[in-house]
Amino acid sequence: MIAKLLVVGASAGGIPAVERLVADLPVDLGAAVLVTVHVPAWTQSVLPRILDRAGSLPASHAADGMPVRPNEILVAPPGRHLLVGDGLVRLSSGPKVNRQRPSIDVMFAGAARWAGPGTVAVVLSGALDDGAVGAALVTRAGGQVFVQEPAEAQFKGMPRAALAAAPTAIAAPVGKLGTMVTAAIRARSVQGPRATQEEVPMNGMADSDDVFFLAGSESRLTRMVCPDCGGSLAQVDLPSISWYRCHVGHQWSPGSLAAAQAEISEDKLWAAVAALEEQAAFSRHLAAEDRTDDHLSAAEQATELAGLLRSRLNNS
Repeated sequence: MIAKLLVVGASAGGIPAVERLVADLPVDLGAAVLVTVHVPAWTQSVLPRILDRAGSLPASHAADGMPVRPNEILVAPPGRHLLVGDGLVRLSSGPKVNRQRPSIDVMFAGAARWAGPGTVAVVLSGALDDGAVGAALVTRAGGQVFVQEPAEAQFKGMPRAALAAAPTAIAAPVGKLGTMVTAAIRARSVQGPRATQEEVPMNGMADSDDVFFLAGSESRLTRMVCPDCGGSLAQVDLPSISWYRCHVGHQWSPGSLAAAQAEISEDKLWAAVAALEEQAAFSRHLAAEDRTDDHLSAAEQATELAGLLRSRLNNS
């Protein structure tokens, strides 16, 4: 049974980097290669075809239940998380992580749980910070993390976040990563794959009578809510990064959570503009019918507030 995994994550601007990395991998690499690139469920991915042509290793989309074999590349299909356990591929339509499915963090975490020190992870170009928590988990499990040199990456967010979360990670230009990754894989000395262990206990919040319910490695509840479902967020602490998870299973790295909160805040402010403008229009309608100053005054106040908010949003 295979005990060495190369897991590669990329997002915006990352496909050329994945292509170059794969082109530099030898036919006798000695590890299975799993690749996750952020692809929405409604798109059609041709990444396996690109990678199959790029190098000497055959590439295909992963299918649920298929065996993980050395010297083959398996790519996460659109809209499905890619995990590995007991030597088999597991595809999941579970909760999004950092608003992504497939998520790099999910793939990295699964590889760390199963292959432990036999895991080599690579984080390439991408915005925000998917992959950072996964990189920290790979490091904690004894694996090695490589990162595309941020100055070279088209989008620097993911490489920078991974370097901060995994202090032993090594940054290098993509043109050197293939050689470095190959050497790291061949230097891995492992006894065999570890039994897959779930990070979260089987019992969930619905099975508990504890309103302060915490699952698995969660350290404390926060006052924040999940941007995707509105559930309470619990904090999970690792040595170099803290991340957040709701009881449904949505997970957030710090940068992704901040970006989602900013988006929601803007949506709520525009909703406030809409509500104020509707209030102003209806108050004027009432003022025209009963000719009272109260309705006209309310309309003027709502109009003023709506104008201030709209102006601030338009110039932010």
